[in-house]
Amino acid sequence: GNSKITAVTNTSLTLRGGSTNTVFNTDGITNTGFISASGAIHHNVHTFTDEDTTPSVSGGTTFKTANTGATDITAFDNGTAGQIIYIMIQDNNTDFTDGTNLQLFGGLDHDTAQTNDTISFICVDGTKWCELNRSDNT
Repeated sequence: GNSKITAVTNTSLTLRGGSTNTVFNTDGITNTGFISASGAIHHNVHTFTDEDTTPSVSGGTTFKTANTGATDITAFDNGTAGQIIYIMIQDNNTDFTDGTNLQLFGGLDHDTAQTNDTISFICVDGTKWCELNRSDNT
């Protein structure tokens, strides 16, 4: 059967087992200890707005590109310090430009991304992002 857990502090969290696996959370959760999961953790994949050079990463971890024209990403909007993002390149039109808000490996622009490549970043202070790694999968 379905099990239900409800925790109430400053916000509320409801987890339902079985086929629904629904999580409701409107205000965020703060944990001062560690979080352990014995199964997979699933992140929804969010698609960046077409040709947005500073796409929003609010509320997300995993993103994909779908640019129909040349797009040089120079920063990410709405990030939070400590946030890690993973980006799956799903076009041949996306480049990343090193600068004040986007610190890339070796201080060099990443202008060779192709479909199925990946790149990830960590946010330093809400606006500055440092590259963690990239993978050339083409």
